[in-house]
Amino acid sequence: MKTLRSADIVAGLFLAVLGLLTLWAASNIVTTMEHRLSPRALPYAIGILIFGCGLGMAVKAWRSQGAGPVIQWPDAIGIRIIGVTLAAIGLYNAFLNVLGLPIATFLYIAGSIWYLNRAKWLTALLTGLVCGILAHFVFIRMLGLSFPEGILFQG
Repeated sequence: MKTLRSADIVAGLFLAVLGLLTLWAASNIVTTMEHRLSPRALPYAIGILIFGCGLGMAVKAWRSQGAGPVIQWPDAIGIRIIGVTLAAIGLYNAFLNVLGLPIATFLYIAGSIWYLNRAKWLTALLTGLVCGILAHFVFIRMLGLSFPEGILFQG
């Protein structure tokens, strides 16, 4: 019988290993010239956060008393939601270089909010627009990271 406690331990350990792999991959990023912010900075930060959260999750679950509640596996609707979400992430990654970070982020966020929350289309579009614009200005303009800008922002 699978319980939430055992699932949290396994998921936490998986995330800790993923964080370590992220740190290892970030240490292999080659930098050839001076940047305002090293290309390794964001992957290092994400790797440390993933590792810490995963380790904390596993330790908390390990230390908890009792078996915990039984896990309810998703039904057909839940499996479809998981599949559509994974497909959306795959499409986001596939079209990131073609459309650019702002447009791909807008489409991904707007589509995900509409599909997962069943929110009104205007709310999904406005949230996607804000996230796309923020992604452009924070990651490309302010931090100077080398994400593709897309056709709207090329000058």
